[in-house]
Amino acid sequence: MRRHFLALCLLMLLPFSAAAQIFMSPDEAKQLGAQEHPKVLKEFGGAFDDPEIGAYVASIAGRLAGQSGLPAGDFHFTVLNSPVVNAFALPGGYVYITRGTLALANNEAEAGAVLGHEIGHVVAKHSEQRYDKSIFTNLGVAGASILGSIFLGQGAGEVIGQLGGAAGGAYLAGFSRENEFEADLIGLQLLGRVGYAPDAAAGFLQSLSDYSELETKAAGQAGRDRTMDLFATHPRGPDRVQAAIEAARSQPAHPIYRRDEYLDRINGLIYGDDPKEGVVRGTSFTHPGLRLAFSVPEGWRISNSSDAVVARSPAGNAGSASLQFDIERDKRKVQASRGALDYLTRIWLPKQRLSNAEAIQVGGMPGATARARVQTKDGSTVDARFVAVGFPTDDILRFVLLAPPRLLPQVEAEVIRAVNTVRHLSAEEAARVQPLRLKVITAQSGDTIESLAQRMPPGRFQVERFRVLNGYRDGETVQPGQRVKLVQ
Repeated sequence: MRRHFLALCLLMLLPFSAAAQIFMSPDEAKQLGAQEHPKVLKEFGGAFDDPEIGAYVASIAGRLAGQSGLPAGDFHFTVLNSPVVNAFALPGGYVYITRGTLALANNEAEAGAVLGHEIGHVVAKHSEQRYDKSIFTNLGVAGASILGSIFLGQGAGEVIGQLGGAAGGAYLAGFSRENEFEADLIGLQLLGRVGYAPDAAAGFLQSLSDYSELETKAAGQAGRDRTMDLFATHPRGPDRVQAAIEAARSQPAHPIYRRDEYLDRINGLIYGDDPKEGVVRGTSFTHPGLRLAFSVPEGWRISNSSDAVVARSPAGNAGSASLQFDIERDKRKVQASRGALDYLTRIWLPKQRLSNAEAIQVGGMPGATARARVQTKDGSTVDARFVAVGFPTDDILRFVLLAPPRLLPQVEAEVIRAVNTVRHLSAEEAARVQPLRLKVITAQSGDTIESLAQRMPPGRFQVERFRVLNGYRDGETVQPGQRVKLVQ
């Protein structure tokens, strides 16, 4: 920690741009950012279609970027329509923050801390230094992103690639400790120059740490060995930011938080999945646009992205299984098939050594299934069950169950039953699917964390989710007159 502290003190003596070693020209960086931008949009649900939120975030980011010494035209700020908590920057000044991150923040200064950190990466040209084509090649083709925040130094998250017979991972490379500390310092200096409270960065990082812990717990991994998680490879968020605050030594005389204005702005914000990408409710997935719905086995956890839905079984002694769902995107392949079995064996998986391939009925619809033993990109061997379903919309639905050889017999039957829950929604059913939204209310006398949490959608960890969403730490209670966020 002392080494990082001294390094930060030395950085304070330099202009922002002098701290970076440039590995590509500004024009090359802009070209690369512009090239990867559409892939980022595809991976993270597109730009969030709310001009007021977009303009508000751009105004916060713009004030911070205006203190960076770089021209305003060097930055491109985008709010991504994704529920994951994530923020990152690409070469060429492309800075992204998700609406999930905006929902977790509790004031304007916290949102500014996230944006300032990413602007810090741009100013120091960290993306350009660490650029490698392999970092970006899987953007836009990843199956499903699970929580991963480059703001905390972690990669873009665990992803399962589209399956042509094997599962794999794709990652956005994280920055080094030195990069993270430097981005912290620059971001905190920008916050101070604008007048925002630098300690908001530590507050948000604590909320993000609590959120990560809760997601891990909800995923059935509580108590697991955490030596390989993001806090093992990067200093703990609040501690890291506190060190940068001490190095910067720049607290505004009257620090700005703007909590009320921020809560007013995000009141009504979509929370969780956008119906345009399909929604997860408990163990069910519903896509009103495609007019389909299905469930996964009890205890399995679903993750949704623009390309695929992935469900994972609880981890056991034999490992865990995963079920991936997607739709054949190439209409020419659908039209070229002579039914579900022909599609599965000749078009979808022609190079796989399939066994027990047969035509079946799935929820009253024509389907086909087969088994195979496949090798993943990490060299391990898993058993796979493939299912193709001819849907009434002239689409072909695809399910892939992957499990360690010893585990497949234990989960196969319940997964097949889950696949058979696939159904075609009526127009009326599809129209009734609405997103969850943030609702900001004022706590009244007699309200408690427990009573307010009960006004949110039912489910496990209801009270914990309310605490994390509102930044309540252990021992803190709701006071009359406080404004809080609910999900309804």
